Amino acid sequence: MAKNVVFLLVLSALAAHSEVNFPYPQEKSYGNGTINTTSSDRSTKLKNKFDSFLSKFYETGTCPNNRSCARIKWDETDKTVSEGIGYGMLMMVYFSDNTRSYKDEFDLLWAYYQSFLNDNKLMNWKINGFSGFTNDGKNAATDAEVDVALALVMAHYQFGSTSNKNYLDTAKSLISKIRLHEVSTNNLLKPGDTWDSERNPSYLSFVAFEIFKEVESSQAAKWQSVIDANYAMLIANQNSTSGLFSDWCKDNGSHSRGAYEYDAARTPWRLAWANAWYGHANAKTLLTNLYTKFLQNKNASEIAGPYALTGGNTSNHKNSTFVGPFTNALSYSSTNQAKMDTYWNTLIGFNNEPYYSAALQLLTGLLASGNMPNLAKSTPGNGGPSSSSISSSSSNSVSSSSSGGNTSVILPQAVSSNRLNAMQNAVNLQAIDNAEVQIFDLNGNVVRTFSFARGSYVVYMADLPKGLYIVKAQFGNQREILQVPVR
Repeated sequence: MAKNVVFLLVLSALAAHSEVNFPYPQEKSYGNGTINTTSSDRSTKLKNKFDSFLSKFYETGTCPNNRSCARIKWDETDKTVSEGIGYGMLMMVYFSDNTRSYKDEFDLLWAYYQSFLNDNKLMNWKINGFSGFTNDGKNAATDAEVDVALALVMAHYQFGSTSNKNYLDTAKSLISKIRLHEVSTNNLLKPGDTWDSERNPSYLSFVAFEIFKEVESSQAAKWQSVIDANYAMLIANQNSTSGLFSDWCKDNGSHSRGAYEYDAARTPWRLAWANAWYGHANAKTLLTNLYTKFLQNKNASEIAGPYALTGGNTSNHKNSTFVGPFTNALSYSSTNQAKMDTYWNTLIGFNNEPYYSAALQLLTGLLASGNMPNLAKSTPGNGGPSSSSISSSSSNSVSSSSSGGNTSVILPQAVSSNRLNAMQNAVNLQAIDNAEVQIFDLNGNVVRTFSFARGSYVVYMADLPKGLYIVKAQFGNQREILQVPVR
């Protein structure tokens, strides 16, 4: 009886435990010669901004067919745009941590997307609250689809897919629709599924195209052609005097309308993201041009857009829309570290911004702080600069077993603290000294016991019957307990 009481208390204490594979903050070094801001409180301040964003812009409700859903309020707060759904879904993936998973919020945003589809099964781009599309909001805007599809793939790695909710299969279906309806015959990205008269450089998410190439492997050559064609257009679009980009352009890259305004401002963020995740040479070249021709002699306090294509101010809007992507643009070289840190301080100092700037503050902040890694290429477990790389293919990997369980073991160069982190069907253990791990079923029975020396380990549980388990790690006098699902 006492044993059952203890377990009820443990379960109660763990009721709000987050079931994510890559808990915030990650603070990863992306590699590829890139840098992040070095501000020591970057992740804390950014998470506080996210909490404020949720309270101000995230709203739950009921969509058509009595479906529970959630939206992100647009600058006109009674409306929502599909772009905001994509931004929100990316945020829910990357801000989930060891105390709270935003999986439910992610699912409700995806339900909203699915509730307002056009004939091509893509979301109409502007919606009145929870009712229907506006007169000027019919049919899809491609940047939303690209971000939503990428978020679905990342959700597969963050939250895990099940037979009832397979994020990866859902992403594959959406990626196919993007390829069929939102890519022109010349491989340039269309601005929407029914629009093809001009191009928007800020829609070009090269990290998404690379992910699509991996996920939709049978169409890898097509997605590579999309990458190549759109880089060629973007290179032609970059202004030779300022290194800036235009809001809209023609197929040959020449300016069609809008200078470096609220659309174009996102382009450096997209490029820095591509350089961070994949080391794209074209992205680095474009960022270098932007720095040498524009940013090199600009202090963060001077940044106020929009700008003419030749670099002169056309207005004096100081906000995250312009500062955030420029912060990311500086990440291509370590020589920009001091400048990037100054830009970061300016970026994180903005408060109470409207939807668009507030969203870009968070998204560019995630990238700049090392909290937006490619989860498809990352190792599950706790983030932070001191965490170790864990891979079953490591040359240091060995196998051991205890009570029928298998463990992949990698000895890291350094383990800075005792940690036990939940993964999908597994736990990640980091031990600075000897540790014992016990796995219990919900009746309090010990299912498995492991003993470990100092090191970093993954304890796989996928062979256990499906259900919820309690995992306890004992590090001398220190104890950690997690609730772990096996699906």
